[in-house]
Amino acid sequence: MTADKDNIATFVEVVRRDSLAAAARHLSVPKSTVSRRLARLEEQLDTKLVHRDARRVMPTPEGSRFYESVVDAIDLLDTAVATIEESTTQPRGTIRMTAPSDLGRMILLPELVRFLERYPDISLDLLLTNRFVDLVQERVDLAVRAGRVTEPSLIARKLLPSDFQLAAADGSEIDCDDIKELEALPFVLYRKRGRTQVIRLERGTGDEHETVELTVAGRVNVDDYGAMVELVAAGQGIGLMPKLHIAEGESAGRLVRIFSDWSLPAPPVHLVYPTRQLPERVRLLIDFLCDRLREPGHPR
Repeated sequence: MTADKDNIATFVEVVRRDSLAAAARHLSVPKSTVSRRLARLEEQLDTKLVHRDARRVMPTPEGSRFYESVVDAIDLLDTAVATIEESTTQPRGTIRMTAPSDLGRMILLPELVRFLERYPDISLDLLLTNRFVDLVQERVDLAVRAGRVTEPSLIARKLLPSDFQLAAADGSEIDCDDIKELEALPFVLYRKRGRTQVIRLERGTGDEHETVELTVAGRVNVDDYGAMVELVAAGQGIGLMPKLHIAEGESAGRLVRIFSDWSLPAPPVHLVYPTRQLPERVRLLIDFLCDRLREPGHPR
């Protein structure tokens, strides 16, 4: 007996979401339909695919192997259908996107407003979070990530530089001629246990390239650069933070760069998405953000 595509697609959603009810909501069908399709697929394949209990659904070893074999094909088929539909109409549908909270607020939201105004039939499901989001498992189309992208199954397009520089509260009287003198001043530290931290900075290129190592101390340690901005602006110490955060603080008259010829190079901010064929609406958003955020004069 040939396995039905709808039954296979339903099975994929059940495994993805660990729940018949969640799969039913995603597919917009009754839970009984999901249960019936799953039972029919197991009958067609003459194989037990999932274990069910009152709390969740777990694939059997055979179910896990079958899921890995069919999930990419189901995704490609869904994308192909969506692409054909979009090619004959105005771009429409929902884009599910994630970004770190601070990057989303500072650089992404204003551009997304412009994108939505240009494409009124496209909707956004935006997840702003600092946790790592698995794009495949959570069915996310597009992510903004700072730092290196190491997953081989993902494509990354450079969006913005993300070098770090030193900043202090606007109006601070920092009377230092040599950057090493900063070691005597308080710092707001980032993700550092204890009250000291080693900072390595560089400037210049080629034969004029220099590096410096500072051992700095502070009373306050944070794990969020937005919080660092607030503490530095309140005069609690100097901060080494992304240039994007400093630019926003400068625009608000709250921060000022110090020793601005020195910086800590860091991997850029990327747009990241799965390597599978993308719906037209997602491609439109990728191109829009890359064009907008790479324009000369955009805040960095």
